[in-house]
Amino acid sequence: MKISHRWLQEFVETSLPPSEIAARLVNAGIEVASIEPVVEGLSGVLVGRIEAIERDLGESRPGHVNRLCRVALRDRTLAIVCGAPNAVPGRYTAVAPAGAILPGGRAVAVATIAGVRSEGMLCSERELGIGADHSGILELPTDTPLGADLREYLDLDDVVLEIEITPNRPDVLSVVGVAREVAALTSARFHVPRPVLAEALPEAAALASVEIEAVDLCPRFCARVITGLAVRPSPPWLAQRLRAAGLRPINNLVDVTNYVMWELGQPLHAFDADQVAERRIIVRRARPGEHITTLDGQVRLLGPDMAMVTDPRRSLGIGGVMGGKDSEITADTSTVILEAAYWDPGGIRRTSRTLGLSTDAAYRFERGGDIDGLHQALDRAGQLMADLGGGAIARGIIESYPSPRPRPRIALRPGRIQRVIGASPEREEAVGILRRLGFTTDDSRAELEVVVPSFRRDIAQEDDLVEEIARVWGFDKIPMTLARGGELSPVTRPRSLSLSRAVSRHLNAAGLAECISYSFVDPDRLALMGWRPDDGLVPLQNPLSRERSVLRPSLAPGLLEVLAANANRQIADVRVFEVGRVFAPRRAGDDEDRPLHEELVVGIALTGSRHARAWSASRERVDIYDAKGLAELVLAVCGASQWQTVPWGPGQGPRYFEEGRAAALRLGGCDVACFGELGAPVREGFDLPGPVFIAEVSLTALASRPDVASRYEPLPRFPSVQRDLALVVGADVGAEDVEVQLRALGAPLLSHVMLFDVYAGEQVGAGRRSLAFSLTFQAPDRTLTDEEVNEVYGAIVTQVAKRFKAEIRGL
Repeated sequence: MKISHRWLQEFVETSLPPSEIAARLVNAGIEVASIEPVVEGLSGVLVGRIEAIERDLGESRPGHVNRLCRVALRDRTLAIVCGAPNAVPGRYTAVAPAGAILPGGRAVAVATIAGVRSEGMLCSERELGIGADHSGILELPTDTPLGADLREYLDLDDVVLEIEITPNRPDVLSVVGVAREVAALTSARFHVPRPVLAEALPEAAALASVEIEAVDLCPRFCARVITGLAVRPSPPWLAQRLRAAGLRPINNLVDVTNYVMWELGQPLHAFDADQVAERRIIVRRARPGEHITTLDGQVRLLGPDMAMVTDPRRSLGIGGVMGGKDSEITADTSTVILEAAYWDPGGIRRTSRTLGLSTDAAYRFERGGDIDGLHQALDRAGQLMADLGGGAIARGIIESYPSPRPRPRIALRPGRIQRVIGASPEREEAVGILRRLGFTTDDSRAELEVVVPSFRRDIAQEDDLVEEIARVWGFDKIPMTLARGGELSPVTRPRSLSLSRAVSRHLNAAGLAECISYSFVDPDRLALMGWRPDDGLVPLQNPLSRERSVLRPSLAPGLLEVLAANANRQIADVRVFEVGRVFAPRRAGDDEDRPLHEELVVGIALTGSRHARAWSASRERVDIYDAKGLAELVLAVCGASQWQTVPWGPGQGPRYFEEGRAAALRLGGCDVACFGELGAPVREGFDLPGPVFIAEVSLTALASRPDVASRYEPLPRFPSVQRDLALVVGADVGAEDVEVQLRALGAPLLSHVMLFDVYAGEQVGAGRRSLAFSLTFQAPDRTLTDEEVNEVYGAIVTQVAKRFKAEIRGL
């Protein structure tokens, strides 16, 4: 939000420069993003009046005819060529004579245009750097002092503070709100705008009425009626303040509503009373299939949770978001019904997001307004409208407020301040801080009773008051102290964090890139991957969009989106992983403080070539064993050992895997990981060109296992002996079954077993295959002889051949 420094000074008496004000605000938790001059580099531009049009010089571009204008200043007359359509006799405007400087360093000089000498320029808003309008020259009132310096007349030597407001502080979404903060931080005098109204008969209640049917969406609705108005351009001071705030001036009546919104933080809306049937305003829910044409000319379909401002015949606007086209202020408007309402923040947020309609009003209402500030805003706007439009304010305010809200009262113990922040200002200073911030305090007892103002909806408990005192008193005044007892406790990391960091390091070292995907996923994508509504998916109550409306039950959807994004950019070889949480409904044994079951998981996705393209590298493609190996790497990093590979049959495991091409890794009777090839329908749904392999490992399950201490052994001093063993077994015998049996034999001297070849073909017969293992024998205290190795090897061959009914095959 942009705020003029001079506008700010109208409400707080401070001589601090803008930079110091910004520093004070930042230290108090209100971010000032930038400080910029309203206009930079403008000099020598004066107020002039077009006396006459001497003659036409022909078209400069379609719709623009160059004309020679005679322009009067205070002490001279200039001949200036101008093509603006609103350059007419009697017009007061901005004149840049030769020697003037425009923003961007552009120097104005005498020029010859269409063969005629031009002694300067008549300037538009854009050329002056005060707005975006370039359709014509700047129009000024006829009472503007001739020859006045434009920079001084329009306060263009002002600066603008751009403030970034956090969602919990809607009270500083206004000039008055920021001024209150500055006054509290500097102890400067703070002025609250107190409009003086000249009300006249008849009573407002005799001219219009309001009614609330949807009290949950609109707890309070107020209105004033102003008659006898004339619609005309806003005066320069008002138009320029709106431009400095980033708003476009429209006319005096609409500009007043925007001005008061910026000044007091309360959005207003002005209805043309003659377009309101029976002059009766009704606030209700939108009806099924109802639609409205909004001020931006768009036809919008409404939902039943949206608040509507209507009359007995038609809709007038979307409550708290945008008005309707049919009741907007026009050049013929003479009577206005001026609305100020409090809208339910949640309802405004839903409506704004559903319609994709973000406005300045919705931005404020969805953060929560000041339900007790409506009358002040109506009075201020009514005063300005009457002054600028020549109207009369009907007596009284029309209002519907079914359930008035009391202001919260909070007890504050002075000792609590000391306990929370470790220091405390004097009691009188703490009370003064709260009062400068708008709180009412009763300090007649030891325990302060604090009444929270209606504009501070973020204050709910005692510690919120402590925070207010601390940030205004100054965090720099809190002394540095050691922890109680003077001892520092060692930092211990949760095992899950240590494991996730170790896993990330090892997977990076293995050539995988780490990525971070959204925790919210598309339910349509989950359905494509095989999830069903009864699988326990967790939907969000208030999603940003349908594509991000369900908490992820797996890391696979996000990883597949990463692969798809790379494929769209012709990057075919991708090896990525992610460490993140997945979600499911609460399960038996879960922590009762957690509403969901969460699990920390590492996900891996591979596609394309196994090695980077190079003249010396092979072009082998990744396969299911790469996924299995990386999952096993994760288990090893986490200290696991002696896991088993358990193939999944039909109907087992995640449905996004190709049937018969997936398995689990089991540790201690529990499945802690899975891996497999992505099914073809899922791959096509994500538009992936080649085979994809996925693995997921539960770090939560691994972290719950007892930590295994690392064991170190010296390097062997004596040589090893290798023997190869090839077994012809049935096709249903797994290589892991054989390996497990080899290790289980407990053969002395056998130190290592590794499968190095699998063969199936005519040489071994149908329904059979050959498994070749490399066996390593080694003794820690001597060099083995052939006789010793042959004896152990023979015993192994005999027992394995008998166990699996295997035939020993020569290598």
